[in-house]
Amino acid sequence: MKNERMYEELLELLTTDSAAGKENAIADKLTEKMKALGFTVTQDRAGDTFGGECGNVIAVREGELQGSLFLSSHMDRVPNGLGIKPVEKDGVLYSDGTTILAADDISGVCAILEGLRQVLAAGTPLPRIEVVFSVGEETGLFGAKALDMSMIQSRVGYIFDSPGGIGRFVNGAPGMFHLNVEITGRPAHAGNEPEKGIDAAKTMCDMLSTLKQGRLDEMSTANFPMLSTGSTARNVVCDFASFKGEARSRDFQRLVDYVAYFEGHCKKVAEEHGAGIKVEKIENFLPFAIPEEDEALVVARAACEKLGLQYRAEVGGGGMDANIYNNKGMATVGVATGYTKNHTKNEQLVLEDFYKSGELAQTLIETFAARCESK
Repeated sequence: MKNERMYEELLELLTTDSAAGKENAIADKLTEKMKALGFTVTQDRAGDTFGGECGNVIAVREGELQGSLFLSSHMDRVPNGLGIKPVEKDGVLYSDGTTILAADDISGVCAILEGLRQVLAAGTPLPRIEVVFSVGEETGLFGAKALDMSMIQSRVGYIFDSPGGIGRFVNGAPGMFHLNVEITGRPAHAGNEPEKGIDAAKTMCDMLSTLKQGRLDEMSTANFPMLSTGSTARNVVCDFASFKGEARSRDFQRLVDYVAYFEGHCKKVAEEHGAGIKVEKIENFLPFAIPEEDEALVVARAACEKLGLQYRAEVGGGGMDANIYNNKGMATVGVATGYTKNHTKNEQLVLEDFYKSGELAQTLIETFAARCESK
């Protein structure tokens, strides 16, 4: 059944332009919406940490019960998310094909808003509710990294930011390193004396062609799609090349081992060619894994049972704000809201699942509140 309020709010926010570091327009709207729900709202300076213009929107409602629950989604979107024109067909929402849809993560924002409205309208006694709409998630989880956790009392949280059908919860995700390489060769005339040069481009190609990458094992991946050279002429042996990529794993030791292998491999190939090399390794975020017996998943399972939903706890392949919060001591799981093919022009949102995500947010809050009341 269509939820007109959720649908209209979804369209409103999808068509409000936003980008990493430039979430101001949506932040202003969410600030007013949360104030209207009786929350105390502040905005931090998270944007300053990555050159952004906007901070996290932090909304808190003190409760009638002991305990605290954390809810979050992010306000930014990947590039090509300006001027979105949503198109509905057969119960599924798409963009018009020229942009992404930004259901990742506006659907999550709307699910939280609807869940709060429903539970507040019901007059249910609640614990403290802490809501964070974060910035810069897509470019490096910057908002979550910058959040002052001394403001947060919760030890259980739900991030409404996961692909898949309703009832899917993400209880594990990989950590990631950014890996950058610069190769320095020696220029020479390519026609007269190429043997006097050291070809940085060939060194890079040999490095990548012999490097373990792609699917490394059941928990780990590596990808190096960004290649460049300093060459501006066809008749000069290339003297500079660089490439950038990433490595991910749900097992931190495997991730560390791959990074060490990567560095050793690249340096070995550079030495064989007589090229200089600089390897940069940047720890972006750590992996997390939440056991089934954790309260976050116990509550999630019970909420699904109340709604007649099929509960599924699954590991994901992408990073999200939950990576940061879990490693700061708050058990936080991802919640699917019905979108798929995110980050592409084919992104789509199953509206039936989207509407149920609002009910799920409400029921998660109510189920957690009941546990607080019984303690």
